[in-house]
Amino acid sequence: MNVIGLGTDIVDITKMKKIISGKRGKRFMENTFTKKEIEYAKCISIPKFATCFAAKEAVYKAFETGWIEGKDVEVLREKETGAPRIELHGEIKKIAKKRKIRKVLVSLSYADSSAVAVALLIS
Repeated sequence: MNVIGLGTDIVDITKMKKIISGKRGKRFMENTFTKKEIEYAKCISIPKFATCFAAKEAVYKAFETGWIEGKDVEVLREKETGAPRIELHGEIKKIAKKRKIRKVLVSLSYADSSAVAVALLIS
């Protein structure tokens, strides 16, 4: 098992709230988050959307590809533990396969004003 990539991102929760509640908020949500992510975060809070967005950014940073497509990196939760897990789709999934990435680990957290995520690519 080798570490192939590491990425981190921090998101301002107040800025995320303004984006989501702004006039382009619905479009941003539809282009960035999957239905499962929206269902999970909607019933909880804006900080959950911020951590989810930070996770997507951290994963793309770990791959060193730049942002490709928001929905291609999906942040899900383990049913038993609630631990976050990443599911890849589309182009980033193809890149992961080509690079022989077996697993994407992610850690998420937030406080009053910031959400943070760290992603680790494992071969």
